[in-house]
Amino acid sequence: MPIMSQYSSAQLEAIDQINERIEALETVVADLQFNLRQCDIVLAKVAVVPRPKKGETTDLPERIEPELLTGTEAFDRAMFALTDWYGDGEHSTKVVARTPGTIVVRCSDTNAEMIDRQIAQANVLKDQIKELIPRLGTRNDRFELLHNHHHMLVTLQLVRHYTALPPKPVIQSLSFTWGVKTEIKRVTVSEAIERIHKIMNDPAPEGMDPTQWQWNISRELNRVRSLPSDTELRQRRTLVVRPMVNIRWRLSQAERDARREKWEKEKKFDQPVSLREAHTPLIVLNPTTPVKVGTLGVYDAINAKKRTRRADRKTSDEPISWLLPIYPVLSST
Repeated sequence: MPIMSQYSSAQLEAIDQINERIEALETVVADLQFNLRQCDIVLAKVAVVPRPKKGETTDLPERIEPELLTGTEAFDRAMFALTDWYGDGEHSTKVVARTPGTIVVRCSDTNAEMIDRQIAQANVLKDQIKELIPRLGTRNDRFELLHNHHHMLVTLQLVRHYTALPPKPVIQSLSFTWGVKTEIKRVTVSEAIERIHKIMNDPAPEGMDPTQWQWNISRELNRVRSLPSDTELRQRRTLVVRPMVNIRWRLSQAERDARREKWEKEKKFDQPVSLREAHTPLIVLNPTTPVKVGTLGVYDAINAKKRTRRADRKTSDEPISWLLPIYPVLSST
């Protein structure tokens, strides 16, 4: 074990508490896996999303073809996904492992209650670990302390919640899709100017003379400074492409009638659907009616770009500077 004298007593206490909770989590999940294996498999569908190799990381791949598994093979992969917290030395750990899918199982009420309780316990431990990590100190300290004790740990995979869906409310269907979300943040002109100032300290791009690089930045700085100080700006950043799941609940006749009445009055249909990230297989316990389960298709960036942009608060297609993904808001008048 590496010497820990460089860390404070508070940091060492925090890593000890994290270690205790990871050990407890491993025990709880082992029991959860055992109890799930005592169930009858009604249906199992899992998509294994390929991970890039080291050095090939990109948040915006052009195409993703998941490996689709069904039956016992899918169930076994789902069990593996519950403890898939570590890198393997071959794939990049900058892109987390994602195993979207569903296992539908039937078991005794006693076993179902035990599974629910173990999932709740596991999620509590995951939350406690997540809350303790900032106490490890700086980003470098957090990395070193965690990896000294848990080699190649992928923290985000460790703290992700499990999801179990009980018999009620009744699930109608689970469908999977790709989420390509754009993060939009408000930015002031002064903040944009400050960001360009920071870029001045960056080395010149390959093939560009340092003097030319500084001249280019100065020109862009003057361009942004010329904007009125009250100019509305938005930073647009496309986030990591990730699988999502739509959970649709079945409506009773009374609920259908109530929603039909609301539609007639307000022209608005309140559809009971929930969209969530699909990083780990959903566990459906003892459903009272058959659940329709879809599969995750191929992601194609070209088709994704054809989607219609939102009509509200549009931004210009041209950024205020080629140095920044920041765009002026178009006037609504």
